[in-house]
Amino acid sequence: MVRWLGKEARKKLLVLYNRVWTEGKLPGSWKEAVVVPIKKPGKDPSKPSSYRPISLTSNLCKIMERMIVERLSFDLEKRGLLANCQSGFRKARNTCDSIIRLENEVRKAQACKETVLAVFFDIEKAYDMLWKEGLLIKLHRLGVGARGFNWIRDFLCERKIQVRIGSACSSQYTVENGTPQGSVISPLLFIIMINDVFGAVSGSVGRSLFADDGAVWSRGRNVEYLGTKVQGAINGVVEWGLDWGFRFSVEKTKTVFFTRKRVREDLKLRMYGEEVERVSSFKFLGVVFDSRLTWKNHIDRIEEKCKKVVNVMRCLAGRDWGASCSALKRLYQALIKSVFD
Repeated sequence: MVRWLGKEARKKLLVLYNRVWTEGKLPGSWKEAVVVPIKKPGKDPSKPSSYRPISLTSNLCKIMERMIVERLSFDLEKRGLLANCQSGFRKARNTCDSIIRLENEVRKAQACKETVLAVFFDIEKAYDMLWKEGLLIKLHRLGVGARGFNWIRDFLCERKIQVRIGSACSSQYTVENGTPQGSVISPLLFIIMINDVFGAVSGSVGRSLFADDGAVWSRGRNVEYLGTKVQGAINGVVEWGLDWGFRFSVEKTKTVFFTRKRVREDLKLRMYGEEVERVSSFKFLGVVFDSRLTWKNHIDRIEEKCKKVVNVMRCLAGRDWGASCSALKRLYQALIKSVFD
C-alpha cells in the first residue's frame, strides 16, 4: 500500500515520521497488536504452550522500526558492543557460525582423544518475558540515548493486544512485559537484552548464541573436571536469569558428552536443583549432533523428511495427467532442495 502512495502523500508520511522521532511519542494505533497463535510443529494442539503468539502490528510502524534497526545495528556493530558469540539477527552471520564453532571443537577433541561436555539452553517464553525496564537499563549502559532511547521506551510502554482465532477476537488487554513477536525491532532488542548472558562464564568455557538458543561447552581429558567447569557455567547463567527476569527451561535444556569413551552414568549436571537430562544426540539450530559426531541421526532425519515429499510428488506426477514439470520442480526446490541446503 505504502509503495503506491503519491509524492505528496509520501511527504506527509515523512513529516509524521520526523515528528514521532523528534517527540519520542508513537501513535496509539502503532502500539496495538492482533495476536494470532501459530501451532508449533509436532506439539499437542490442546495445550496453550504449543502455540507461538505472532503479533500483527501497524505497517507504518514497521517501516519506522526498520529505520531504527538499521541505525542502531550499525552503531552497535561499529563500536563492537555485541558479544562475539552472538550470531542471531546480525549481518554476515547465521546459524552456520554457531554450528561450525561447536563442530570444530568436537573434531579437535576427537583428534586429541578428549571429551567435550556441552549444555544446550532454552529460555522459557523468551520474548514474552522480556523485562522492559531491564532492557532500558541495558540500552542506557550501551550508550543508546536521546531520541533513539525515547522512541524505544515509548514503543515498549502501554502496548495493547487482542487475540484472534479465525474471525473471532478477544477483548483488548494491556501488556506488562515482553516485546511483540513479529515486529521488526524485537529481535534486535532481544539480543541486546541477552547480550551478557555468558558474562559470568569462565573464558576457558566455549559458548555460542543464536538469539535465545545458547550453548556452553568445555573440552579436556578429565571428565569430572569438565563437569565442574560446566556446572559453574550453568550456575552463572542461572544467576544472570534471576537478575534480569528470565528463567531457563530445565525440561528443554539438555547435556551431551561428545566422546568415544564410556562416561559414568552418575555424572550429572543440575539447574534450579533439578537434574539436566543427558542425551546421546541433540538438534542444535537445525543440525542433529550425536555424541560420536557421525551425523547418522541428522542424515536419517533428512532422508525421512524428503521421502515423505517424494511420495507426495509421486501422487502428483503422471505422463498424461497430474502436475506439470515446472510445478514439480518448484515443489522439489521448496521442500527437498531447501532441506539439503
